[in-house]
Amino acid sequence: MEAFDALTAKADQVWAARLNPAQPRVDVVIGSGSLAAGAGETLHTFQHLVESQGLAVEVGKVGDMGVAWAEPAVVVTMPSGAAVVYGPLLSADVAAFLSDVVLTGRFEHPKALWARGDRGIGDIPAQNALPYWQLQNRRLLGRAGVIDPENLDHYIATGGYAGFERALSMAQTDIIKVMLDSGLTGRGGANFPTGRKWDFLRGAPNKPKYMVCNADEGDPGAFVNRILLEADPHVTIEGMLIGAVAAGASMGFIYIRDEYPLAVANTRHAIQAAYAAGLLGENILGTGFSCDMEVVRGAGAYVCGEETGLIASIQDYRGMPRIKPPF
Repeated sequence: MEAFDALTAKADQVWAARLNPAQPRVDVVIGSGSLAAGAGETLHTFQHLVESQGLAVEVGKVGDMGVAWAEPAVVVTMPSGAAVVYGPLLSADVAAFLSDVVLTGRFEHPKALWARGDRGIGDIPAQNALPYWQLQNRRLLGRAGVIDPENLDHYIATGGYAGFERALSMAQTDIIKVMLDSGLTGRGGANFPTGRKWDFLRGAPNKPKYMVCNADEGDPGAFVNRILLEADPHVTIEGMLIGAVAAGASMGFIYIRDEYPLAVANTRHAIQAAYAAGLLGENILGTGFSCDMEVVRGAGAYVCGEETGLIASIQDYRGMPRIKPPF
């Protein structure tokens, strides 16, 4: 559809400039784990030195790439498109790093970890040659550590919202068939088919209908939802929108535990960007489909991870589970 084609064309231009920047670019990996290791100070120092010294260097950020042992980590991309990951790089290391690597164009450095892609650079190994990466096939987290989670263009240029656009032109039953055929199931332990759950909501007679995303994640030490919402929040929004089309829902709630402030901030930013681009709200992309969405901060109770307790919390009641049936 024309409205989405316009968004894609703009996004492709932004992404091309990111892959081959006009001047050297430094992206600091930002996530809850890296912030605890000092990534916020590293980012601030890069920004301060580049601005105060008038250096021809771009400074940005990417989401958590899952290398906690190397935090704070940074990615340096040269105009040629070659990119190398370094770490750990503390705030005190930034000035010398700018002089030795970024401004000289020489990638070699004691804290170099790998070169992105299939080809190494000098003594720096290629990312895909390392056992740590060879054992991984990232799908859900494929953009984590690659895009800026606050940049909608990055998400669209890497295939984002294409599934939603496709869903907008499909019958509800066809979307559900695709989901059932895919074999996608819940990962909470019950292994319930996602397509069947959406079909239950589609067949419910009452309106309005609501999509609820449970990102409470109250289990001790759990952080799967946090990483996804911090590093790639639009993928959750898009999934909810596809489900909303299939089920006829007009409102979505993303319930995030209050102990995840960065996930809350990035998801709210993503929702605002989606509204601004016409991907949320009334008459989305001119199709007549409308859907709103908002973040609800969890009450900090473990029991709110249970769905009826979570729904009660969304409705501003005490987060207490209800006996079922009725379901």
